[in-house]
Amino acid sequence: MAAGNDDRWMPSWLALVRTRTRLWDEVEAQMRKDHGLTMARFDVLATLVNAGGRLGLSDLASSILLTQSGVSKLLDRMERSGLVHREPDPHDGRSAFAAITPHGRSVEERARLGHHELLRQHFGDVLDDRDLADLIRIMGRIDASLP
Repeated sequence: MAAGNDDRWMPSWLALVRTRTRLWDEVEAQMRKDHGLTMARFDVLATLVNAGGRLGLSDLASSILLTQSGVSKLLDRMERSGLVHREPDPHDGRSAFAAITPHGRSVEERARLGHHELLRQHFGDVLDDRDLADLIRIMGRIDASLP
């Protein structure tokens, strides 16, 4: 692709980056203030709830876009907080599952309500159905271009 046409797409890129950063900062601050969770911890809890309460570590890592090592360290901290525990895979001694605890499920449920309300205010209530469909289409095209 020819260089020199940056003026066409650069304003959109900057709008995306700035808006994403401001929205993420707001979401992260709300999650920490209201529930004492980082978004990474909430992401793990929500992913486990959506998976029925338990997920293989490699599947969890790919779902939340962390490395195996990153997930392992995060789960260590979450286990100490009583939010999750690891279960050995009975079919593969080298593998394990992450499972949400009753305490973790309760924390996730409360956090999800506040999280969704904040997203609804700054995202869902601001965009109409056509905007949402366009955003899904646009993000899908960008995602498909990534390795």
